[in-house]
Amino acid sequence: MKKKLKEICTQIRGVSYKPSDVRDEFSGIPILRANNIQDTGIVFDELVYVDSSKVHSEQYLLTDDIVICASSGSKNLVGKAASYKSDLSASFGAFCKVVRINNSDDLCKAYIQQYFQSKIYRNAISESSAGANINNIKTEDIEALEIPLPSKEAQQKIAAELDTIQSAIDNKKQQLALLDEAVKSEFVEMFGENPVENGKWKVEKLGDVADIKIGPFGSLLHKNDYITGGHCLINPSHIKNNKIVKDAELSVSDEKYSTLKAYQLERDDIVLGRRGEMGRCAIVEETGLLCGTGSMIVRPNGKLKAFFLNHVLSSADTKVFLEDRAIGVTMKNINEPLVKSIPVPVIPLDLQNQFASFVQQIDKSKSLVKQQIADLQELLDSKMQKYFA
Repeated sequence: MKKKLKEICTQIRGVSYKPSDVRDEFSGIPILRANNIQDTGIVFDELVYVDSSKVHSEQYLLTDDIVICASSGSKNLVGKAASYKSDLSASFGAFCKVVRINNSDDLCKAYIQQYFQSKIYRNAISESSAGANINNIKTEDIEALEIPLPSKEAQQKIAAELDTIQSAIDNKKQQLALLDEAVKSEFVEMFGENPVENGKWKVEKLGDVADIKIGPFGSLLHKNDYITGGHCLINPSHIKNNKIVKDAELSVSDEKYSTLKAYQLERDDIVLGRRGEMGRCAIVEETGLLCGTGSMIVRPNGKLKAFFLNHVLSSADTKVFLEDRAIGVTMKNINEPLVKSIPVPVIPLDLQNQFASFVQQIDKSKSLVKQQIADLQELLDSKMQKYFA
């Protein structure tokens, strides 16, 4: 038997507020926004606090509420959902909505929450979200969703099975984080907590150990140059966890690519984002990519290996250096002279290679764990397809 969500859930709109309603964390109510909805659950970073008079009683979050991103310029974010498990007295913004599961002897809340993590739910929302300039979910979109409702005992059994698989995935992701920490620890063991300032190594400016070039300006690249499936541009949003994530829709043709030779990325280049999060960078592992307008090319000249330099540029010390000197108010950005001035330790090549060998071993372990995560995710998706279709 299937039921529409409007029969088992209540929707609650988010809090609307003006800049004048914003308070500090000691006198305001914390407001969750779309950025607080992550695959791992709700995170409490970059909260906004508003005057309590703007929050109605039903807009305070309750345990097991499902917080959904209801409006966004990105269709990938619309519909993203996470369950609220905190006892923090908080609410949520106007671009979000809450699905509150009705208290009923026939319902297992964990089962309903699992549905909102399924591809079946995301596909249904993707089809229904619409808007000229912004994608959004209407109340009726959620109300019309249907979910199979077996007996409560069966719901509890299914929820427990899916939770076991999800827990295994989470544990594997923790293993990945520990492996990343092992690399950081080895770096400190070999080169010191802050190799730029510990006095053990020669220090030079980045501009002395690498060629730096900012991405193409708007006059060289226009929106009508973009195609799907061509040579991908790499902007800051395509640099995630020190890896390049290509976007097939943001690419250019072979002809346009040939006219932008100065901005073509080569293997072992480092692409560095110059807007938003400071120090976002990744090593280029293939040809045929272009540096985007929001990025810079860092091309090592031989004194430092790319893998070592990339580690230095993504370190906390470099991020602090850039954040302290970045320009701009609405969005911080860095320019070519600033990047050239970044201090970097010049380590002997044999020690860099020794560090590289350690990193390669860690990478092998990470590849194995990533495959295990992929296998578990495939199992979870197949189970959800079975239970929620």
